[in-house]
Amino acid sequence: MSPWRLCVIALALLASACASTGGRDSAQPYDFAPWGRDDYQYRLGAGDALRLSFIVEDGLDKDVTLGPDGQGAFPVVGPIPVGGLTVRDASQRLTEAYAPVLRNPQVQISVVTYGASQIYVGGEVKTPGVVQIRGEMNTAQAILAAGGFAETAGTGKVVILRRVADGRLASRIVDAGALINADQRQDFLLHPGDLVFVPRSRIAEVNLFVRQYLNGILPFNFGFSYDLNRFR
Repeated sequence: MSPWRLCVIALALLASACASTGGRDSAQPYDFAPWGRDDYQYRLGAGDALRLSFIVEDGLDKDVTLGPDGQGAFPVVGPIPVGGLTVRDASQRLTEAYAPVLRNPQVQISVVTYGASQIYVGGEVKTPGVVQIRGEMNTAQAILAAGGFAETAGTGKVVILRRVADGRLASRIVDAGALINADQRQDFLLHPGDLVFVPRSRIAEVNLFVRQYLNGILPFNFGFSYDLNRFR
Protein backbone atom coordinates (compact mmCIF):
# COMPACT_ATOMS: atom_id res chain seq x y z
CA MET A 1 0.00 0.00 0.00
CA SER A 2 1.43 3.40 -0.98
CA PRO A 3 2.30 5.87 1.79
CA TRP A 4 -0.27 8.43 0.72
CA ARG A 5 -3.02 5.84 0.35
CA LEU A 6 -2.28 5.05 3.98
CA CYS A 7 -2.53 8.78 4.71
CA VAL A 8 -6.01 8.92 3.19
CA ILE A 9 -7.17 5.97 5.29
CA ALA A 10 -5.68 7.53 8.40
CA LEU A 11 -7.44 10.82 7.65
CA ALA A 12 -10.75 9.03 7.31
CA LEU A 13 -10.25 7.31 10.64
CA LEU A 14 -9.22 10.55 12.29
CA ALA A 15 -12.23 12.40 10.93
CA SER A 16 -14.48 9.61 12.18
CA ALA A 17 -12.92 9.82 15.62
CA CYS A 18 -13.36 13.58 15.82
CA ALA A 19 -16.98 13.26 14.81
CA SER A 20 -17.73 10.53 17.34
CA THR A 21 -16.02 12.29 20.27
CA GLY A 22 -17.36 15.77 19.71
CA GLY A 23 -14.04 16.97 18.31
CA ARG A 24 -11.74 15.66 21.08
CA ASP A 25 -8.32 15.05 19.55
CA SER A 26 -7.10 12.48 22.06
CA ALA A 27 -9.32 9.57 20.99
CA GLN A 28 -7.89 8.42 17.68
CA PRO A 29 -8.50 4.86 16.46
CA TYR A 30 -5.43 4.91 14.23
CA ASP A 31 -2.17 4.29 16.09
CA PHE A 32 -0.58 7.65 15.38
CA ALA A 33 3.00 8.17 16.46
CA PRO A 34 3.66 10.96 18.98
CA TRP A 35 4.21 14.36 17.41
CA GLY A 36 7.83 15.29 18.09
CA ARG A 37 9.16 18.51 19.49
CA ASP A 38 9.07 21.33 16.98
CA ASP A 39 12.84 21.57 16.67
CA TYR A 40 12.91 21.10 12.91
CA GLN A 41 16.09 22.01 11.07
CA TYR A 42 16.14 22.32 7.30
CA ARG A 43 17.69 19.36 5.49
CA LEU A 44 19.53 19.88 2.24
CA GLY A 45 17.93 18.66 -0.96
CA ALA A 46 18.23 18.59 -4.73
CA GLY A 47 18.60 22.01 -6.31
CA ASP A 48 19.94 23.72 -3.18
CA ALA A 49 22.79 26.11 -3.98
CA LEU A 50 25.42 25.97 -1.23
CA ARG A 51 28.23 28.36 -0.43
CA LEU A 52 31.32 26.37 0.56
CA SER A 53 33.66 28.32 2.85
CA PHE A 54 37.05 27.32 4.23
CA ILE A 55 38.22 29.12 7.35
CA VAL A 56 41.90 28.55 6.42
CA GLU A 57 42.05 27.63 2.71
CA ASP A 58 39.83 30.43 1.45
CA GLY A 59 41.07 29.89 -2.11
CA LEU A 60 38.79 26.85 -2.33
CA ASP A 61 35.61 28.77 -1.50
CA LYS A 62 32.96 27.95 -4.07
CA ASP A 63 29.20 27.83 -4.72
CA VAL A 64 27.97 24.27 -5.33
CA THR A 65 24.50 23.15 -6.44
CA LEU A 66 23.23 19.76 -5.31
CA GLY A 67 22.08 17.37 -8.02
CA PRO A 68 18.97 15.14 -7.98
CA ASP A 69 20.94 12.49 -6.07
CA GLY A 70 21.81 14.94 -3.28
CA GLN A 71 25.47 15.10 -4.26
CA GLY A 72 27.55 18.18 -4.97
CA ALA A 73 30.75 18.43 -7.01
CA PHE A 74 33.10 19.85 -4.39
CA PRO A 75 36.58 21.10 -5.33
CA VAL A 76 39.47 18.66 -4.86
CA VAL A 77 37.39 15.87 -3.23
CA GLY A 78 34.76 15.56 -5.97
CA PRO A 79 31.16 14.34 -5.48
CA ILE A 80 30.08 14.08 -1.84
CA PRO A 81 26.49 13.16 -0.82
CA VAL A 82 25.07 15.74 1.59
CA GLY A 83 21.39 15.58 0.65
CA GLY A 84 19.16 14.88 3.65
CA LEU A 85 21.67 16.36 6.10
CA THR A 86 21.30 19.53 8.14
CA VAL A 87 23.68 22.38 7.37
CA ARG A 88 25.65 21.56 10.51
CA ASP A 89 25.95 17.85 9.69
CA ALA A 90 26.88 18.59 6.07
CA SER A 91 29.63 20.94 7.24
CA GLN A 92 30.98 18.17 9.47
CA ARG A 93 30.86 15.60 6.65
CA LEU A 94 32.77 17.90 4.32
CA THR A 95 35.32 18.69 7.00
CA GLU A 96 35.94 14.95 7.33
CA ALA A 97 36.09 14.52 3.53
CA TYR A 98 38.77 17.20 3.24
CA ALA A 99 40.84 15.90 6.19
CA PRO A 100 43.01 13.57 4.03
CA VAL A 101 43.98 16.36 1.60
CA LEU A 102 44.08 19.51 3.76
CA ARG A 103 45.74 20.23 7.06
CA ASN A 104 43.17 20.87 9.77
CA PRO A 105 40.30 21.72 7.38
CA GLN A 106 37.40 23.68 8.82
CA VAL A 107 34.54 23.73 6.35
CA GLN A 108 31.35 25.68 6.69
CA ILE A 109 28.42 25.73 4.28
CA SER A 110 25.40 27.98 3.99
CA VAL A 111 22.35 27.81 1.74
CA VAL A 112 22.39 30.54 -0.91
CA THR A 113 19.14 29.54 -2.65
CA TYR A 114 16.76 26.71 -1.86
CA GLY A 115 15.76 24.03 -4.30
CA ALA A 116 12.12 22.96 -4.51
CA SER A 117 10.68 20.58 -1.92
CA GLN A 118 7.11 19.35 -1.93
CA ILE A 119 4.24 19.14 0.47
CA TYR A 120 0.70 17.99 -0.26
CA VAL A 121 -2.45 20.01 0.41
CA GLY A 122 -5.81 18.29 0.08
CA GLY A 123 -9.41 18.59 1.14
CA GLU A 124 -11.40 21.80 1.06
CA VAL A 125 -8.95 24.15 -0.66
CA LYS A 126 -9.40 25.75 -4.05
CA THR A 127 -6.49 24.04 -5.82
CA PRO A 128 -5.57 20.82 -3.94
CA GLY A 129 -2.39 19.03 -4.91
CA VAL A 130 1.36 19.38 -4.67
CA VAL A 131 2.76 22.65 -3.32
CA GLN A 132 6.40 23.52 -3.98
CA ILE A 133 8.21 25.04 -1.03
CA ARG A 134 11.51 26.83 -0.95
CA GLY A 135 12.93 27.25 2.50
CA GLU A 136 10.35 27.58 5.28
CA MET A 137 6.56 27.37 5.15
CA ASN A 138 3.83 27.07 7.79
CA THR A 139 0.31 25.66 7.52
CA ALA A 140 -1.39 28.95 6.65
CA GLN A 141 1.14 29.68 3.91
CA ALA A 142 0.63 26.20 2.45
CA ILE A 143 -3.15 26.68 2.34
CA LEU A 144 -2.77 30.08 0.69
CA ALA A 145 -0.39 28.52 -1.86
CA ALA A 146 -3.16 26.01 -2.65
CA GLY A 147 -5.56 28.83 -3.49
CA GLY A 148 -6.92 29.41 0.00
CA PHE A 149 -9.89 27.84 1.75
CA ALA A 150 -12.88 26.66 -0.24
CA GLU A 151 -16.27 27.93 0.99
CA THR A 152 -16.95 24.49 2.46
CA ALA A 153 -13.76 24.40 4.55
CA GLY A 154 -13.66 23.81 8.27
CA THR A 155 -10.74 26.02 9.27
CA GLY A 156 -10.58 25.09 12.94
CA LYS A 157 -9.37 21.50 12.65
CA VAL A 158 -6.86 21.27 9.81
CA VAL A 159 -4.95 17.98 10.02
CA ILE A 160 -1.20 17.74 9.41
CA LEU A 161 0.18 14.26 8.74
CA ARG A 162 3.89 13.56 8.93
CA ARG A 163 5.81 10.32 8.47
CA VAL A 164 8.29 9.87 11.30
CA ALA A 165 11.45 7.80 11.70
CA ASP A 166 9.74 4.49 12.55
CA GLY A 167 7.55 4.69 9.43
CA ARG A 168 4.33 5.54 11.27
CA LEU A 169 2.29 8.68 10.80
CA ALA A 170 2.19 11.49 13.34
CA SER A 171 -0.79 13.83 13.32
CA ARG A 172 -1.37 17.34 14.55
CA ILE A 173 -4.54 19.43 14.43
CA VAL A 174 -4.18 23.14 13.74
CA ASP A 175 -6.66 26.00 13.93
CA ALA A 176 -5.55 27.41 10.59
CA GLY A 177 -8.11 30.20 10.71
CA ALA A 178 -6.52 31.48 13.92
CA LEU A 179 -3.05 31.08 12.41
CA ILE A 180 -3.99 33.20 9.41
CA ASN A 181 -5.13 35.82 11.93
CA ALA A 182 -1.61 35.78 13.47
CA ASP A 183 -2.19 33.41 16.40
CA GLN A 184 1.44 32.38 16.97
CA ARG A 185 0.40 29.46 19.21
CA GLN A 186 -0.71 27.61 16.08
CA ASP A 187 2.48 28.30 14.16
CA PHE A 188 5.16 25.72 13.29
CA LEU A 189 7.17 24.83 10.22
CA LEU A 190 6.08 22.14 7.79
CA HIS A 191 8.54 19.47 6.71
CA PRO A 192 9.00 18.38 3.08
CA GLY A 193 6.59 15.51 2.45
CA ASP A 194 3.97 16.65 4.99
CA LEU A 195 0.31 16.31 4.06
CA VAL A 196 -2.08 19.15 4.97
CA PHE A 197 -5.73 18.12 4.96
CA VAL A 198 -8.54 20.67 5.28
CA PRO A 199 -11.83 18.97 6.29
CA ARG A 200 -15.34 20.08 5.48
CA SER A 201 -17.13 22.39 7.85
CA ARG A 202 -20.06 21.00 9.82
CA ILE A 203 -22.46 23.05 7.70
CA ALA A 204 -20.92 21.64 4.53
CA GLU A 205 -21.30 18.09 5.89
CA VAL A 206 -25.01 18.72 6.57
CA ASN A 207 -25.49 20.17 3.11
CA LEU A 208 -23.71 17.17 1.57
CA PHE A 209 -25.90 14.78 3.54
CA VAL A 210 -29.06 16.55 2.42
CA ARG A 211 -27.97 16.59 -1.21
CA GLN A 212 -26.67 13.01 -1.45
CA TYR A 213 -29.05 11.14 0.84
CA LEU A 214 -32.29 12.99 1.51
CA ASN A 215 -32.74 14.55 -1.91
CA GLY A 216 -31.21 11.55 -3.70
CA ILE A 217 -33.01 8.73 -1.92
CA LEU A 218 -36.32 10.03 -0.58
CA PRO A 219 -39.03 10.76 -3.15
CA PHE A 220 -39.15 14.50 -2.36
CA ASN A 221 -36.87 17.40 -1.66
CA PHE A 222 -36.91 20.30 0.75
CA GLY A 223 -38.58 22.55 -1.75
CA PHE A 224 -41.83 20.53 -1.58
CA SER A 225 -45.29 21.56 -0.40
CA TYR A 226 -48.33 19.40 0.14
CA ASP A 227 -52.01 20.11 -0.21
CA LEU A 228 -53.10 18.78 3.13
CA ASN A 229 -56.78 18.87 2.04
CA ARG A 230 -56.22 15.86 -0.17
CA PHE A 231 -55.52 13.68 2.88
CA ARG A 232 -58.96 14.32 4.41
